[in-house]
Amino acid sequence: MKSLWQQITAEGRRLVKVAGMAVAGLVLLLIASLFTDDPAKTFFRTLSLLGTGMVLLSVTMMVLTFRKARAVIPGALLVSLATTFAVAGVQFLFAAQRPGLLLAFLALLAGGLVGMGWARTTKVFIDGDAVRSQGTAWYLVVWAITFLSNQLMALVLGAAPAGGLVILLVGTGVAIGNNVYQLMRYRRATAMLAAPVNPLPQGGV
Repeated sequence: MKSLWQQITAEGRRLVKVAGMAVAGLVLLLIASLFTDDPAKTFFRTLSLLGTGMVLLSVTMMVLTFRKARAVIPGALLVSLATTFAVAGVQFLFAAQRPGLLLAFLALLAGGLVGMGWARTTKVFIDGDAVRSQGTAWYLVVWAITFLSNQLMALVLGAAPAGGLVILLVGTGVAIGNNVYQLMRYRRATAMLAAPVNPLPQGGV
């Protein structure tokens, strides 16, 4: 099993690779748009279509693969947490209008509770020397409710002052709550696995 630092660096390299591919794709799209009659309109329309396609693809992949057991990698979860904090921090820092501290806290808290509840709908179990997580039907239900609620909030709050930032904070809370609870369950599972007496059976935690 890789050390925590090796997991973090591997996940960091993966993110850099994905980001590099995304930037390269945007550059190619921009260059291609320059050869059209209306470059700006073509660029943003194509970008919008690609965004819609990515959302549809992610929904399809979630429905098809949510029951697939995946290894719980703490380094990847920590990188995800750091990325979430960084993105939210940059958005909050440069936002033209910010919600009040109380509203921001409540948005984060609400998202965090949803994220922790969502994480609880997965089955965490020991597979050899690895800790794995597997989605359940409730995992898909909570994800669907969260996804639809996010779209509804975008419609209701999107035009309101600081509404977009409130939605971002809720999403940030969901990511934080989900990742933190997964880390807690991972630590609990590995502690039980390492115990010399009454080791964790092939069941969930």
